[in-house]
Amino acid sequence: MKDDRDRWERTLSDLPLGSGGFGTPTIKKVKERIKMLERRARRRRRAAAASVVALLIAGAVVFRGELTELFTHEEAAKPVISDAETTTLNIMYWDNGGFMSLYGQPFIIRHPSVRFEYSEYPGKSANLLNLTPGIDTFKAQLQKSQADLVQVPLAYLPELSAAGLLKPLDTWMKRDNVSDDSWQTAVKNTVREAGGGGLYGFAPEFTGFALYYNRKLFRENGVPEPTDGMTWAEVMNLAARFEGLKKNEKPVYGVSFGYNSAIWFEANLIGSSQGLRLADAKLKEATVDTPAWTTLWTKLAAGHREGWISNEPALKWEGSVEMKELYAHDPFLNGRSAMTYASSSYLNNISQAGSAMGLGEQDWGVLSPPTDEGARGTDGAFEVPFVFAIPEKSPHADAAWELLKYIMSPSQANRLVRFPHGDSLPTVAADAAADDARSSVFYRAAVDPSRALDAAARNSDPAYKSVAGVVWTEANDRTQNLDDGELDVPALLKALQAKAEQAIRAASAGGQAKTEATP
Repeated sequence: MKDDRDRWERTLSDLPLGSGGFGTPTIKKVKERIKMLERRARRRRRAAAASVVALLIAGAVVFRGELTELFTHEEAAKPVISDAETTTLNIMYWDNGGFMSLYGQPFIIRHPSVRFEYSEYPGKSANLLNLTPGIDTFKAQLQKSQADLVQVPLAYLPELSAAGLLKPLDTWMKRDNVSDDSWQTAVKNTVREAGGGGLYGFAPEFTGFALYYNRKLFRENGVPEPTDGMTWAEVMNLAARFEGLKKNEKPVYGVSFGYNSAIWFEANLIGSSQGLRLADAKLKEATVDTPAWTTLWTKLAAGHREGWISNEPALKWEGSVEMKELYAHDPFLNGRSAMTYASSSYLNNISQAGSAMGLGEQDWGVLSPPTDEGARGTDGAFEVPFVFAIPEKSPHADAAWELLKYIMSPSQANRLVRFPHGDSLPTVAADAAADDARSSVFYRAAVDPSRALDAAARNSDPAYKSVAGVVWTEANDRTQNLDDGELDVPALLKALQAKAEQAIRAASAGGQAKTEATP
């Protein structure tokens, strides 16, 4: 049956929206296919029935009570999603077409009578990088919509669940014997902590980071390989041992960060993994010119100056660019970087381009990501971008629950592995991921849930995001044209601190004006 469904799924593509993706002829064919399979099953059952009649008669006296109960039970409850009647589910998701492609189409293959309609996702410019328009805006849209299933940013889950706006899922899970044992543990723990111990949403995907390393380069240069659970200080010290090395007359680096070698980008990436902030939690004070940021920027400046951090010129292009051009600009894929820090999607980059560009299948490995000393062995950049939740006032809550169960099923996880999107991995470990030692590093990642929720809250706050945008734009402007060795870290951080303070004042004034304007 699984193979049959896979063949049907591959046959159907580019389905129209609004009608559930299927016309009447296709629905008829699906139903006929189901009936055909049922007829085959009935023929097999008739053949087996004659064999057991004698046993039933012989056991009638012994199991009289049980047989009476068996043959006098009440009529089975009506299915939640009927094959004969249309079920229309209202979805609030950032991209209607994306929802159909990822979840809607495969669900309709299993339930041809289902239709989808959509509520507007709050925020006119909502996209994968901006799913957080602000909790007040999101809550207002949720309360006025008729959605049956909503995409909720993780940062909003605590307030929405505490306000009673989302249905608890634990009762349904217990009723239907749905287990979360196959979920990535860090995802499960983080989502439960967001709900105060209860489960108010399913997170279908997560993003993790790792330290990728080139075994061949370490071996050839007599440098010990990195290990799991290193700190950023240890990684930087290890990378510094590759200073001055060359391969085919080109520099070899101890560590790189993809095709982008901008120092501000590296500071942002590493600082985020260490939990460093640009402003305090109440957005009252800038925290850019601090000892922690100074240590990080100073080490990065030294690495660029001494040549053990990638100094490749930044890739510039106009319009579209092919992936092979990006791959060609990545020192790690070219076998000239001992280590790189990247997300789980980098596994695809290596698979697609590594061997052809000098990075053989046995030449590399992947380890748990580095972080600060206080959180050694954890993934500080781990992220659960959103959950799917069922609103308390959902008109079709039971049907939405059936959809939610499918979204978190192993078959859907396998589908997401076959057709990956973005940087994310499925929360339910797919068969391929379970069998792949390199993928498994992301499924065994240790995470501090409270730290992950703090990062989610920070990154979803529009005011904090505005401060971060100002700071990193200024950092880019001040560093992009500097030659290696010219960066004055104290002067840079002083300037960035001033920009952050200015942005905080602007955000505070904007928030006060908004409050005064609210009736």
